Amino acid sequence: MILQGYIYSILYAMAVIALAMVVGKLGVPKKYTRKIVHILVGFEWVILTHFHGAGSHHFIAVCLLFTLLLFVDYKMKLLPAMSSEGDNAPGTVYYAVAMSVMAIITAFVPDMIYPFGIGVFCTSFGDGFAAVVGQLVKKHNPKIFGKKTLFGTLTNLAVSFLVALGFSHIFDLPLQVWHCALIALLSVELELVTGFGLDNIIITVSTSLLSYLFIYSPLVTDYIAAIIFTPLIIALSLRKKALTVGGIIAAVILDAVISVSLGNFGFVTLMTFFAVAVAVDKVKKRLKAKKGTADPEIEKKGDCRDSVQVLANGLAAGVAALLYIFLGERFLVFAFVAALAEALADTVASGIGSLSGRVYDPFRMKACIPGESGGMSVIGTVASLLGALLVSLVPLCFGVFSITDSLLVSLAAFLGGVLDSMLGSLVQVKYKCPCCGKILEKESHCGTATVKYRGVSFINNDVVNILGTFFAALVAAAFALL
Repeated sequence: MILQGYIYSILYAMAVIALAMVVGKLGVPKKYTRKIVHILVGFEWVILTHFHGAGSHHFIAVCLLFTLLLFVDYKMKLLPAMSSEGDNAPGTVYYAVAMSVMAIITAFVPDMIYPFGIGVFCTSFGDGFAAVVGQLVKKHNPKIFGKKTLFGTLTNLAVSFLVALGFSHIFDLPLQVWHCALIALLSVELELVTGFGLDNIIITVSTSLLSYLFIYSPLVTDYIAAIIFTPLIIALSLRKKALTVGGIIAAVILDAVISVSLGNFGFVTLMTFFAVAVAVDKVKKRLKAKKGTADPEIEKKGDCRDSVQVLANGLAAGVAALLYIFLGERFLVFAFVAALAEALADTVASGIGSLSGRVYDPFRMKACIPGESGGMSVIGTVASLLGALLVSLVPLCFGVFSITDSLLVSLAAFLGGVLDSMLGSLVQVKYKCPCCGKILEKESHCGTATVKYRGVSFINNDVVNILGTFFAALVAAAFALL
């Protein structure tokens, strides 16, 4: 039986490669012959499972053997029908690596064998057929993310869903239809955002693990929003230049803490802040460009947020979520929501208010230019209130807050925004350009160093944001306790 497993697995692999080579000789382009191998090789899982079973070291040995052989082929180009075009990505090698990794995991967790199969076929069938359809359909098939096409993506979604649903019925797995849909969605998402052939590893491993969690750990549904959408949000943030690499790392850490502490509710609240904040930044940038003032004259940093800016807006919320893990007190939920509500209120007020024609600094009792810290406008103030209310309504939708709770948190966030403006006006460091005389937050302007004009040297806009969010969190916590 063991020897048969080795023989049949090797013979099957040779047959698949031979088929691809014959089809290539008949004039079929290499981009299709590669996908023939990609699609059919998934059935190796069936052969190895039948002859060796879950947890067998022979299963692992065959996967490692194929990994070695495919790596040699990739380096020496021995099999043209399997070699890549253009990007030179070793995708086939990565596929074998993924199977080896999952075979090793299955050796320690035998129950992983069927989720492992789902991961294998989501990669071989879903990704494989997506590429074929994407290349065959030319008309009305726009590219939606990099080189990925609409019909290719829809094919991946449908095929991956059928794979998960088929495994559920064939092997009597307790996967619901919506489980299968989410497994397919994760497969598609990872295929969209992962490049250089690494999707063959990431899709196989990730969909296998998610399938396992759906079957054996129902509590995973409390965190499913973060699991499904975090990779896509990271990719979009980098693609749209909403965050720097450092900003991405800081955001992922905050996301992990908040999602583990507060589950889907925490993740959606965080993403509400993030999505609206990014949208406001982009709208502000476009309107400034339309007016011919796209260069940030006042702000020290641009619209692509770095790690310091991410922490300045999210640290208070992260601390509240972390404390909630250990204490479980309701007032910490109030503090968490208020911190994010204040951060969004400030972002919206700054973004919309900077486009206002009339801005006034009530703390210095004088008019100021749009965008200057401490300045307030009618439209900016209204936008601030709406931003705070938007975030505060998320827990209401999840049944965590009552209407009164949401209004109190919105009030706390608005008060934090007022403190932010006051500190921005009276305490935040400002500089003056010796050439043009403008008051700025930047240390250089007009090609020369600016001179400190007023404020405390170490209190910049990021420090002011931190203080504003913590103040809002404390006020909301006090409301909850009272």
